[in-house]
Formats: sequence, C-alpha cells, structure tokens
Amino acid sequence: MKTVIKKELDFYLNNPIGYIVVVLFAIFVNFFYIKDVFVSSVVSIKSLFNILPWFLMIFIPALSMRIFTEEKRLNTIEVLLTLPITEKTIVLGKFFALLILYGISLALTLGFVIFLFIFSKLSLIEVLVGYLGEILFGASLISLSIYISNKTKNQLIAFFISLLSIFFLIVISSEFMGSVLPRIVIDNLIYFSPVYHLQNFINGVITLKSLVYFLSVTLLFLFLTINDLKKRD
Repeated sequence: MKTVIKKELDFYLNNPIGYIVVVLFAIFVNFFYIKDVFVSSVVSIKSLFNILPWFLMIFIPALSMRIFTEEKRLNTIEVLLTLPITEKTIVLGKFFALLILYGISLALTLGFVIFLFIFSKLSLIEVLVGYLGEILFGASLISLSIYISNKTKNQLIAFFISLLSIFFLIVISSEFMGSVLPRIVIDNLIYFSPVYHLQNFINGVITLKSLVYFLSVTLLFLFLTINDLKKRD
C-alpha cells in the first residue's frame, strides 16, 4: 500500500496542478473566513467549518477526478491489476494518498485559527472536534469521488458528476430544500446529508450516530470501488 500512496503523492507533489489546487483551496477558505470574522465582528471557529463544505464540493472532485480516469486513459489500470497487489490495496492506497493531501490542505487553514486561539477565546475542544468532523466529512466525499472516478475514463465527467452528487448531499439539509419538498420528505432525507451530521462536530459534540454515518459512507464507497475493480479481472 505504501507504494501506491507514494506513487499518487509523487504525482500531486511533483505536478504544478496539485500545488495549484491545494493552494487555491487554502487561499479562498482563509480569505472568506477572515472576511467573515471582520465583517461580523464575532470570533468563532464555526463560520470556518460552515463554509468548508461548499469549497470541498469543488476541491475534492478536482483533487480526485484523475485518480482512476487517468489510469484508464493511459491503460495503466491493467498493469496495476496484474501486479502482486490486491484491488483493496490499490483502492486504499489511492484513498489514503488523497486523504493525506486533504489533510495538508486543511492544515493550511490553521494559521488564522491559531492566531485567534492565542489572542482570542476560541475553545480548543470546538477547534479539535470541528477539524475531526471536517476530516471525516472529507473522507466520505473522497471515497464517493473515487468511486465515481472509477466509473469513467473522462476526468471532466468524473469532476461534474462528483460535484453534482456532493452538491445534492449538501443542499438536502438546507432551507432551500425545505421550501421545495414536503416537510415529511425533508425529515427523512436530512439524515443522508453529511452536512447534517457535520453540524454535531461543529458544535463540539461527537455523537455515535454521526461517527457511524461518516464511517459507513466511506467504507461503502471504498467497498463498491474494490468490487468494481475485481470485476475487471
């Protein structure tokens, strides 16, 4: 698995596109967070965690769209599958490589947070639990995007399908959907929204229900991707 992780990380870290995606993500997230703090005059970590899902809706599809489509386009997927490594190792290696890159991207949002923590009254528990929630949130979206990337040879198609899928998962817990769909439908759909479960972490609370949700979604799409690769044998 280390070989697969290193291979993927080398691609992103030796490629200007990888740096551009990560740096742009950090710049925009930090800009909007800082702007929100100064405009509202309220020092809170919650505003950062609330805007992150909207940026991840674009960032994660952009980061993961090539993870399998590129292998298929170059026909290197067949070479990978003939190597003495399992489909599980391939998928998990790619997943953890993207998770590491996502972790690096999140770390780039810590500068202003650390500044506020030192000179203001940010709660350490809220910061730690909130970032844990964002990591779990990102992991579930990465696994979904990997699954979608494995379904096509076209990076743009993988990107837009991932983006639309994540957008739908985000908005089903929004007020907009509440004005479009009947209340009884929303009350049932909302439990499928990662943003709904993320709110518990943003509030500094770790619940078993939300932990199970994120882990289940992540493992489900990883399993489906592994199973798809096995069918190619």
